[in-house]
Amino acid sequence: MKGLVEGCEVMPAEEAVRSRVARRLGSDIVLTPSVFVGLGGVWMVVTPIVIDHGVYPWWSDVAAGAMLLALSVLQVARPGRSARLSMVAALVGAWLIASPFALGFHDQLGVAWNDMIIGTLVVLLSVVNAITAHPRSR
Repeated sequence: MKGLVEGCEVMPAEEAVRSRVARRLGSDIVLTPSVFVGLGGVWMVVTPIVIDHGVYPWWSDVAAGAMLLALSVLQVARPGRSARLSMVAALVGAWLIASPFALGFHDQLGVAWNDMIIGTLVVLLSVVNAITAHPRSR
């Protein structure tokens, strides 16, 4: 069922559909962790507003959340650069894990655990995203 059209082989319809589905699944695997990292960023931005944790350096959570949200949008918009962006997101996640101790609010368990859990999830999702990212085509 293969024919020649202007010197190019034409792929059967079934094979073309399988190829398109495989490409789509490949991009979805990369985009899914990015979307969850973005949701984590949104959560970090709204947490100081939604939940009253007392007095703590909330600006750190808002800044980290905004960075995660921006990185997530960039990863979805430019999946070819997803591996590099994932490493930056992993560093932001590592900051979230360390920030309760570095900024001295580790004794406020609710906010400290929130930062450490979201940070751990961001690091894990970013590593998965970096591993499954396809190299940028030239």
